[in-house]
Amino acid sequence: MAIESPLFQSAMELLGHSFSHFNDSKELDRKLVILHLANAVELILKDLVLDSGESIYKSPKETLSIHGCISALQNKGISIPYLNKVELLIDERNALQHRFGSPNELTAIFYMNIAQDFFKDILKDHYDQDYEELVAQFVDPKELHAFRMREPNDDAELENLKKLANVHPLGALLSAMTYFEKKIIDFNVSIGREEDLRHRPYWSMMSHRSLEQFGIEIPSDLREELDETRRLRNLTAHGRKEPTKDEVSKAIDSIEKFEQFLSTLDISEVKLKVEAHLKERELERKQRLAKQKTLSEIVF
Repeated sequence: MAIESPLFQSAMELLGHSFSHFNDSKELDRKLVILHLANAVELILKDLVLDSGESIYKSPKETLSIHGCISALQNKGISIPYLNKVELLIDERNALQHRFGSPNELTAIFYMNIAQDFFKDILKDHYDQDYEELVAQFVDPKELHAFRMREPNDDAELENLKKLANVHPLGALLSAMTYFEKKIIDFNVSIGREEDLRHRPYWSMMSHRSLEQFGIEIPSDLREELDETRRLRNLTAHGRKEPTKDEVSKAIDSIEKFEQFLSTLDISEVKLKVEAHLKERELERKQRLAKQKTLSEIVF
């Protein structure tokens, strides 16, 4: 795969331009985010078709549509990551081209995340390129920094989301919740609850009832703050509320407090209690199965 290809370069330029529109988040910018992302995806798929040895022209004056590219690649046995979500992006682009208005901020965030995941996989699997390194060549450094403020990795970066909340409360809230989810997952892995993570929503893993069985008691005021944060997130995710900067700032505060609370716990002690709980649960499961087997033998 040649990254010097004009199609590839144009795709990355469009992706790069989408960052500045995404950061501005005005009504027109949100529309341009969708248009740029969809066009970037279309160009990269056309480049993959060319690299597969097929023509991108279905007539002397007309190139393949994006759906034509998808079919051509599938016929070659080339998988397309996140195809179902990419198709949603294309449908959104087509709808925007034929109507007035623009998508809301939640929609723009949704499709920006899809495009990020799509290009990460495409660049790695088909171009042997690292997404983070390559995208930095096509995005203004200031715009890239502003965008990455939405992806906190530690307390200092989480604090930056409060600044982002002054401009983009919704984006800051969703980023904070992503950070919160990661911290919850990391904590539960550290105490040996990997199996439960596969079957239960991450939020329920941190409920006071779930933690009390391991001797962990969340202070009542913190518990109330976290419940309020969850309600804010749910209302926002379902389009029933636009969060204010103050609400988002409070939500981030509650996440920081919860992280500090976790840091005070004796992980080794909690892990021992988790192990004992899991053994007891497994014993109960075996006893239940044995009882069911005995009953079935009696019946037959």
